[in-house]
Formats: sequence, structure tokens, C-alpha cells
Amino acid sequence: MPNARWTAAILLRTPALALFGLVVVPLAELFPPDPATRPDRAAVLSMPLTALLLAAGLVATGLVVDDFDAGRPQRTHLAYVMDAGTRTAHWVSADTDPAQWTRQYVSGHDTSALPAGYARGTLWTGPAPAIAAAAPRATVLAHSENTLKLHVTAGKGARSVTLRLDRPIAHATASAGRFGSASVPVTGTRAATWPSEIRFRGIPAQKAQITLRIPKADRIRLTVIGETDGLTAVPGFVPRPPHLVAATREDGDLIAVTRSYSLTNDSQVPPAE
Repeated sequence: MPNARWTAAILLRTPALALFGLVVVPLAELFPPDPATRPDRAAVLSMPLTALLLAAGLVATGLVVDDFDAGRPQRTHLAYVMDAGTRTAHWVSADTDPAQWTRQYVSGHDTSALPAGYARGTLWTGPAPAIAAAAPRATVLAHSENTLKLHVTAGKGARSVTLRLDRPIAHATASAGRFGSASVPVTGTRAATWPSEIRFRGIPAQKAQITLRIPKADRIRLTVIGETDGLTAVPGFVPRPPHLVAATREDGDLIAVTRSYSLTNDSQVPPAE
């Protein structure tokens, strides 16, 4: 989908394309097969020349106004990601062509140091300072042939927690005591990364029980991501200028603290990777 910048450019240039058609048709009539029917060249050229002038004016106007400001801001994606196990952190952007402000934080496409299962598709990344933040945790309650039952803590202040697994999931249930429970089927797979992702919002601080229906596997890799809104807690972060606003991606404009696990069928309290 084109972004707002390109949409504006396309709309401004559409009349120019229509006028180009008006130019081509009369010019073709300058070369009819019968010389007796040839029209006056001055009369024929007057129309396309006028159209050319109008088209040039429209294109010039488009180039002048095709920019972003506070009244028509550009969207940009930025997130802070820290691996709680290694204490390494990175800025991440999914923008195809990051804005100048975003490029303060990202400089290349190296995703090798991102937490297991985090990267998806082409991302921009850059080093970031580690921060003091509560990390999410998962404790295995049961792991049978096709069921994985976990106690999950999102971390203090986190507004949501995301689970990513390297195996497909068929069903997920979340329960949190007096808050009740919710159960949903899970369909589809994520492309170009681990196949499964589930995001839970509003998990209470005292843990929630998550039950997943998952195909039998000797080993399952799990990454738990606690997500907190805003980036101001990161040292050196400078707020966006008025001509930029946050992208609509679910994983943007937040601090994501991760913890990764490797599970086997007899896992009860898995070691963090």
C-alpha cells in the first residue's frame, strides 16, 4: 500500500497523465495518410501546447506541495527491544525508507542479535542502551503430548504480553482468577519467522495461566515479550518532530523486553536461553 507521501503524489500527477493523452492524440493527427485531409498545423498544435503548459504547472505544484508538516504528518515505526537474558538492546524499525528522525536510531539491516523469533521480514536496526525494566517470565505447569500450560508474567507496568513459538498453535486459552478466562482458536501462520504469535492485553501482575494446543514436538522454543507503551524511558530518546506520527503497527512505539526458553516434553521449570 502506498504511504501518504506517495498517495498525495499520485493524486497530483493523475491530471497530468490525463492531459498527456490530450497531447498525444492531436499530434498523431499531424500525420494522416491523405495529405488533402491534413489540418492546419498551428490549430492542431495550439491544443497540445496548452495541455503541456497545464501539465507542467500541475507537476511543478505537486513537487512543491509534496511534503509533510504538522498538518499532514508522515507515519514512522520505531520500537525498543531488549533481551533480558543477554541485556542487549536494539532500536527496530519496519519502515521501508525511514525518516531522518528515525535514522537517528537505526542504521542497517542486521537482525542477527535480536531476540529469538522476533525478526520478521526486512527490518532496520541500531544499537540501544540497556535499561532497568521488569522482564516477563514463563513457568511450565504441564507439557503433555499436545498441550502446553504456562504461568506467564508480563513484567511490572507492561500493558500486554506476546508469546512467539517456533511451532504452530491450534488453540489458546488465558485465565486470570477473578478476571475470568478467554479461549480462542488460532489460525494461520506468520511468514518469514516463527509461525505462531499470540498477544494478550491486560494480564494482571500476579500472573495468568496460558494453555496452548500445540502439535507434539521433542523441543519447543518460546519467546515471551512484555510490552510497555512509550519510549521516553530509554536514555537518549528524542521525541518525534511535529511532522511525524507513530505508525499503526501493533509492535511500534513501545518498549519490548523479552525472555526466551527452550522446552522439552518433560520441562517443568525451563531454563532461559
